[in-house]
Amino acid sequence: MTTNSNFHKFLVLQAGARMHYAVPALLAEQGLLKRFYTDLHGSHLLLKVVKQFLPSSLQPKPLKRLLGRKLPKSLSPDLVKDQFFYNLLYPLLRKINAQLISPEEEIFSLIEQEGFAGATALYTNYINSDLELVKQAKEKGLYCVHELIIGADVGRILLEERQLFPGIEPQGESLNEVETGIQRDIQKWQTVDQILVPSQYCFDSSVALGAEPAKISIVPYGINEQWLTIEAQPEPGRVLFVGQVGLRKGNHYLAEATRKLQPRLPQLHVRVVGPPLVDITNPLFAGPDYVGQVPRSLVREEFAKADVFVLPTLAEGMALVHLEAMACGIPIITTPHCGSVVRDGIEGFIVPIRDSNLLSERIEQLATDRQLRERMGQAAKERAKDYTWKRYGARLLAAIT
Repeated sequence: MTTNSNFHKFLVLQAGARMHYAVPALLAEQGLLKRFYTDLHGSHLLLKVVKQFLPSSLQPKPLKRLLGRKLPKSLSPDLVKDQFFYNLLYPLLRKINAQLISPEEEIFSLIEQEGFAGATALYTNYINSDLELVKQAKEKGLYCVHELIIGADVGRILLEERQLFPGIEPQGESLNEVETGIQRDIQKWQTVDQILVPSQYCFDSSVALGAEPAKISIVPYGINEQWLTIEAQPEPGRVLFVGQVGLRKGNHYLAEATRKLQPRLPQLHVRVVGPPLVDITNPLFAGPDYVGQVPRSLVREEFAKADVFVLPTLAEGMALVHLEAMACGIPIITTPHCGSVVRDGIEGFIVPIRDSNLLSERIEQLATDRQLRERMGQAAKERAKDYTWKRYGARLLAAIT
């Protein structure tokens, strides 16, 4: 462990087990973590007992997801605070007391009460609901880092897409709510000292909305090196998508491209792996084979057999699934909004969002030109070697310390 008294001592605020708690774990390993505040983690003794005595087959999905939020070994329990019972009991308590504050507000309040744990810096990846907390941190003299985890224009893009395809998803935020959220984003960007983004797309979209370029550092994510060891056995014509199925991921454009290709490429097999957020029986999504959500081990098998990986997303921060596919030697077809490290024409192809015509052309090109497919697949695997967990950790620490 490296400890440097000249470096900040960070309070990390994060909901969920994002990237397996990579940020607080990395800071803890370097002796730079003062306290980690989160909503709910799965390393409590009570949960360990439940996991030991309740067979996996009897565990409901919410419990399985919670048990999967296991803290890394580098995160000592005395560095971590969550709202375990408050989060679990909140739905019931809310029925009793409608004025009860949300778990999110409760953890913000706890941080204030504890004087920001004596930290000298705050690292948060909340979007903007923590704006007031960040302002208080600045007033106390803390160095504030905001990690942007998705393109800042996602609200506008989703609103537009839901208007183009009404009734497919709940309408979500109104235009006024989206624009109000962007104004809060801007306030937060103005308040913090540093903004971390995972991709050039996030950099560009943030600057377009008013973020100060000098404050922004690009820190691309990484994947476990084990992905590079997977022995790929691609099946020609097998096209893979992995992720939630919905409008934001562009699944309706993939479906349209599939329908265009099926008459002339009967060997094409487009597989969509992931939980559906929409009614996949709607004709808009007809074409691909929807596998549904599968265990992580089976997802690796899907990657190993894939010939081409397609992610026609409308908005991301930086999609880890495309890195995983690259590590398996699969050429990628995605959009500029993926946050991809793919270079157009080298590791795959970049197509404009909402362009099912070019998407279908690129799929056909890779499915039929085996030399091109092999060349791009090899280039993708080589490129992925520069985007591992180790490289991500080094880039992150270099950016904030």
